[in-house]
Amino acid sequence: MKKMILLLLLTAVVLGINGQGVSMKGYVHCAEHDHYLPAASILLQPGERHLQSDENGFFALDELARGNYLLTVQYIGYEPLTLSLSLQQDTLLHIHLHPSALLLKEVMIEGEQPKEPSLAPALAVEELGRHFLMQEHSESFAKTLATLPGVASMDIGAGFSKPVIRGLGFNRVAVSDRGIVQQSQQWGADHGLEIDQYDVDNVRVYKGPMSLHHGSDAMGGVIEILPPQVPQQEGVRGDLTLTAKSNNDLMGVSAAVAAKSGRWYLRGRATLQHYGDYRVPADTVTYLTRQLPLHGRRMKNTAGREQNLSFSVNYGGDSLESWLHASYVSGRNGFFPGAHGIPSLDRLLPDGSVRNLDMPYSSSGHLKLISNNRIKLKGATLQADLGVQQNRRAERSPFHTHYGSQPPPAVDPDLELQFLLNTYTLNSSILWDQEKRWRKQAGIAAELQHNRVGGYSFLLPAYDRITGGAWWMNEFVVNDRLTLSGGLRYDIGSLTVEGFHDPLLEAYLLSQQLSAAEAAQYAQRAEALQRRFGDWSGALGIVYRPSERHAFRMNVGKSFRYPTAAELASNGVHHGAFRHEQGNNTLNPERGIQWDGEYRYHDHRWEVTVSPFLSHFGNYIFLEPSGIWSMLPHTGQIYRYRQARAVTGGGELAVTYRLDAHWQLGGDLEVVRNRNLEDGYALPFSPPDMATGDLSYRGFSPGTMAQYRLRLQYRHVWDQQRVAKNEEATAGTSLWDFSAHLQWRIGRRRVITDLQVQNIFDRPFLNHLSFYRRLNIPEPGRNVQLIVRVPIG
Repeated sequence: MKKMILLLLLTAVVLGINGQGVSMKGYVHCAEHDHYLPAASILLQPGERHLQSDENGFFALDELARGNYLLTVQYIGYEPLTLSLSLQQDTLLHIHLHPSALLLKEVMIEGEQPKEPSLAPALAVEELGRHFLMQEHSESFAKTLATLPGVASMDIGAGFSKPVIRGLGFNRVAVSDRGIVQQSQQWGADHGLEIDQYDVDNVRVYKGPMSLHHGSDAMGGVIEILPPQVPQQEGVRGDLTLTAKSNNDLMGVSAAVAAKSGRWYLRGRATLQHYGDYRVPADTVTYLTRQLPLHGRRMKNTAGREQNLSFSVNYGGDSLESWLHASYVSGRNGFFPGAHGIPSLDRLLPDGSVRNLDMPYSSSGHLKLISNNRIKLKGATLQADLGVQQNRRAERSPFHTHYGSQPPPAVDPDLELQFLLNTYTLNSSILWDQEKRWRKQAGIAAELQHNRVGGYSFLLPAYDRITGGAWWMNEFVVNDRLTLSGGLRYDIGSLTVEGFHDPLLEAYLLSQQLSAAEAAQYAQRAEALQRRFGDWSGALGIVYRPSERHAFRMNVGKSFRYPTAAELASNGVHHGAFRHEQGNNTLNPERGIQWDGEYRYHDHRWEVTVSPFLSHFGNYIFLEPSGIWSMLPHTGQIYRYRQARAVTGGGELAVTYRLDAHWQLGGDLEVVRNRNLEDGYALPFSPPDMATGDLSYRGFSPGTMAQYRLRLQYRHVWDQQRVAKNEEATAGTSLWDFSAHLQWRIGRRRVITDLQVQNIFDRPFLNHLSFYRRLNIPEPGRNVQLIVRVPIG
């Protein structure tokens, strides 16, 4: 029986690859009572570097060469800890030692995945581990990330969301999954991000322009999902996660099994969720002056289900490391009948079940294969990422026609809209002189998209898109406090859109006494189109750390985004928005000059982060009411994409204060201001100002409840009166949440529970970014959520 009892909670804070060497800092805690251990003995090998923790349990080692080490921590009366580390970046450790009187077989180690070789941008970045993602778990991956200051989510009901960073969303935020940009939100506002959040172990959130690293679509920032962590020890392990939510009666289970043997590591995960119609704290909603009843305060037909599978294989050799990831994320989500087409009171009556799924609904399937390969050469590292994605999306609604002469399709008559997108991606780079003061990296990227459409309705035409780019980046270490970085990139792209003529629409319009010219113009739903694009991006950054407690970052970047096929060539009724949306084939690539800064201060009590930003766009693309009445039946005026000069600015402030070893106060403030410089209006979908404050208590216990953390959080959302033309203002609100993170010793097993009570007082409020905001539908009401995690092995 082992005498050593170890629990290591490792959190990593990346401050960039800035010094000629890297630093390792940390705190040594007592695992049972969570107080710091002064004068703990610390030994790092090779190098035989000895030191002791100070009166706050803090220690630091600087100017370490990148590589593998053995870290040994000892303290009288406690079991010693020896840990293998791969230091590739500045690292912060929290080490918990157990008193030697306890005897347990189990050794639990949570560590940081060594960072893949790349030059880090001088941008504000948040690194999140599985611990954070489970504690802040919400209805979707994007909504979970929205707990970060500066990040918001654009929600589509209770199950789907897409991320917004500093007011920039849609295709202005790239989601990179294991090195490949995810393509699942480019079709429109009601297409969420298809990620199984249970399958994410580590993620980085960059706030600011990342076109230099990812090309188009990364103007607002990047959400970077990293590969799973490979454990140090061999063996079989896994976890079982059970989830229940009261608001929509969700029941979910996610299970993972992993095995490591020699140089091989395998992992698989399956997730299943089923939920019913969600509840809102309102009896009616008002839409277009009509009062729509919400029977039982439930949003009828918003039930859904998800089935997700993933599998990963890793080979870790001395000169070659390779990953293969395969995943399939699928779901079926109902549309509130009042949000799809013309609201009808009959369609809102209860149907006897809150868990059934009737039309209208959407179904989606996202298949993805990713291969990551890293080859160590003499003095250089070669990285190659390959990706294949297939996105399927279908919207089904009982066949109905707005044109009297349109017959139902002979096959699959209730298929209203269908999209099928195949994407093939290659990213390759080489990094050399990693150990020198002047580091260089160069790379190429290419992507091919093939999109086809179907259904009896029409919104977006079929298209093909091919893009490619080449880039060069440098990082120059002036000294151990100052690092400079910069680079340039050039991308080219080509988009080919298939034309589509609708003879049924033309016949209908002619029957409505339109002229032949007008009828023909409307019947040409999409013009055949071929556009070629080319643009450059670049960035200059500086990281300055004058002392251990202070760090400054600043980045100036030029970014761009190619217009999407929807912005160039859509032409049809968007049922959710209840409007005729029309693309503009004269749009040019969107360009922006963006400045971002960050200051961080930390000591054993305070952590303060200030992150201002300012951006100017020469031709921001947005959807604007044209003032022209559409001739399509049951629509309204035409909304057309256009471009205008625009400016955005704002920032985030985050403060944490540790009162003692148990109590902690925290708070953050996020502000976004923007303006269309040509008409003076705000840009659409601008998040309101928001502030949060929380008080938490944490502790350790030798009893059944090994660790616990209780938190009470207050959120205040200000009114959003700065709105775009024809966009409604949204009132602010104040909300209270409570959460409890508990770790239990049950026999020799450790069980983790996360309890959340969201919107404790069941307060009705509107989310300015919600897909259902236009129907004045409030956000889900009070929700009690319980997650139980059982590590296996």
